[in-house]
Amino acid sequence: MRALVTGAAGFIGEALVRALAARPDVEEVVAVDQAGSRTPFAKVRRATGDLASAQFTRGLVTRDIDAVFHLASLVSGGAERDFELGSKVNLDATRDLLEACRLAARAPTFVFASSIAVYGGELPDPVTDATPPSPRISYGAQKLVCEVLLNDYTRRGYVDGRALRLPTIMVRPGAANTAVSGWASAIVREPLAGRDYVCPVRGDTRMACLSLGRTVEALLRAAELPAAALGFERALLLTGIPVTAEQMWAAVRRNARGRHQGNVVFRPDEAVQRIMDAVPRATRSERAARLGFRPNASIDEIVGEYLRGLAGRALPI
Repeated sequence: MRALVTGAAGFIGEALVRALAARPDVEEVVAVDQAGSRTPFAKVRRATGDLASAQFTRGLVTRDIDAVFHLASLVSGGAERDFELGSKVNLDATRDLLEACRLAARAPTFVFASSIAVYGGELPDPVTDATPPSPRISYGAQKLVCEVLLNDYTRRGYVDGRALRLPTIMVRPGAANTAVSGWASAIVREPLAGRDYVCPVRGDTRMACLSLGRTVEALLRAAELPAAALGFERALLLTGIPVTAEQMWAAVRRNARGRHQGNVVFRPDEAVQRIMDAVPRATRSERAARLGFRPNASIDEIVGEYLRGLAGRALPI
């Protein structure tokens, strides 16, 4: 198999490229990103460029590409601040990549990283397979439009599409991106690095969470599913366990194992809190469970996975 991964230098992208390159059935991984993937594998071929350029994006997919994993995006906060750039990266680039597949006349498997940002308004707790999407931010609207496009390109036989509605993925190392939910990683990452952290939401603010390892496992699982198992509707909600900010901080203290810890202070930012109060606090998908997708057992499992990563141990996938 030859696979193409966009956003390959990102948090999820680098882990996915590593997982693909380690598989004996994968011959080559084309790792696409503006920065260039840093993953040091002989199987990985890097392609550096801007997905906002239609000429670059439409030239990425050739007839020998069997699977496309489209992870690149301008996430929630960035897409809300810059509508034009968000539309180019999240919407136009996705359509250009789908067009590249159509023009290659190959119909590759196309795995799209969507988001629970497609939900909004008065939401049930938890959000389930029966909850209709109704985005309240541009990022969510752009993801939902891409899901509709993916269904139609699949119906016409141009791709074999699958979209995963991802909850908050933890724990992002290094500098935060523009996601409004970035505090959920920082509240774990910063104190474990010995740094104090001012959390911009209340301690009782609850998020639907999934670990990096489970996310990569889900992306690989999505690519392997037979088309008949999905039917026409190719968007699939993933289960995210409900965890409050205070529970995240408590899990850090339980799992630190003698590390010098920074402190966490809760100082809500009105704008951030308002957005967080309107997003899904938990997601539960019976459809995903039937199809073999696994959620995390607890926040301790998520924090433990992050600590193993700091120690240089492989993700549990």
